[in-house]
Amino acid sequence: MSRSAAYEFDISDKVLVFRTASFRAEKGSMLHSSIFNRETASIFAAGACILLLGFFFASRVHLSTISFIAVLLLFVLFFIFFRTFVFRETFLQAVIDKDNNVVVLMRKGFFRTEKQLFTLAELEEIREDYKEIASENPDGIKIVEKIALQHGAVIPGFGAAAEFYTVEFEFKDARRVMVFSSGDYSEADNVTKTFKNFIEG
Repeated sequence: MSRSAAYEFDISDKVLVFRTASFRAEKGSMLHSSIFNRETASIFAAGACILLLGFFFASRVHLSTISFIAVLLLFVLFFIFFRTFVFRETFLQAVIDKDNNVVVLMRKGFFRTEKQLFTLAELEEIREDYKEIASENPDGIKIVEKIALQHGAVIPGFGAAAEFYTVEFEFKDARRVMVFSSGDYSEADNVTKTFKNFIEG
């Protein structure tokens, strides 16, 4: 098994399974990932649930050490629930099965799984590409940066163009499916080489 923080390969004699949550070339939210991310969203959601329960039980429960401990435990449980099930990443899984001559692409989310099935012969090429996505609102970025500087804060990378090195499956009907993207060229190159070495080997 080959694994990095962004992807993992599980390769047997005739079957390759690739799994990643990084398969989109999107800039995403203007909010920096260290300020607002899935963990932050889970904290807010868990806090909202605790507040709702607090309003409901306020007149029925007397404050005590046990009630504070119960609230803390509930908050942790709500956080784990939201992070694990609601704000979880969508994963892409690519399976290349030489024995059955198939390529299966699956996108697994919380609510649904999308599945595409191709024959291995339809897979024309595995190609690398480069995409650069500029910020859409430069004026807004300047205003936010000025406000941050007035408060003595610096947001690293805020407003910078996003660079992506992508890996795409190209099929004979000219359809292209992105299976991996990264800001690190070496990661994308390693993914491409692993796919090609398996298919050609």
